[in-house]
Amino acid sequence: MLAQRILTAVIGIPILLVALYFGGTTWRVLVALIILAGLVEFARMSGPGLYLDYLFVAGLSFLAVTYSGLDATKLLLWLIFQLSYYLIRATFSDMHSFSSAFNLVGVLYVVVLYSFLVLVREEFGVVWTVFGLAVTWFTDTGAYFGGSRFGKRQLAPKISPKKSVEGALFGLLAAGLTGAIFALITENPLEQTILFALVLSVCAQLGDLVESGLKRERAVKDTGSLLPGHGGILDRFDSLAFVFPMLFALLSMFS
Repeated sequence: MLAQRILTAVIGIPILLVALYFGGTTWRVLVALIILAGLVEFARMSGPGLYLDYLFVAGLSFLAVTYSGLDATKLLLWLIFQLSYYLIRATFSDMHSFSSAFNLVGVLYVVVLYSFLVLVREEFGVVWTVFGLAVTWFTDTGAYFGGSRFGKRQLAPKISPKKSVEGALFGLLAAGLTGAIFALITENPLEQTILFALVLSVCAQLGDLVESGLKRERAVKDTGSLLPGHGGILDRFDSLAFVFPMLFALLSMFS
């Protein structure tokens, strides 16, 4: 399993970084493919009550809004459009508007949150995007190896029994070191950058737990099998779901 994870990373990370470096259409297309794969995985987990047309129409329309330049008016109109679409769809399908509300969650979770990968790249540049990715990856790595070696106390036993408090602390430590190195290389304020890294590390671990909770509710081990050793797209990118919206917010407020 570890060998598969490493092999997938060796192949996948360069593809991700090359697309990130070129940015523009290349990065947008890659993020769109990640989101589409995520929507397919979410649909497979959803069971009865799934509105596949809603997931993809609402999701792709948000991508169109994002890629054309997100502003308050477009966002408001999109929110009204997709909510109206969902309520009409639910009313004339099975009258289960609330019990099928996981369709809304799918669009907001998979499409809206992951779209911040594009928004951060286009608003704040490649360096800060790499920072978000690096903090997330080193948090995951620190938590994995720290938890494997020293983990004793369960972090969230009902959600993910294998995760430990010790692993979470090692994840935070790895993120803090990543923030310090990033600050020294880029000459950004040391204390602020480390604080950013620690906040993002918490977000990364929360994203992981949220995905674990979703899988546990749906009684599935992995969201897919696209990435050997990791599972599906949502399995691999779950930690990023909260990281990039938070990074966008931090940079908007403090940079």
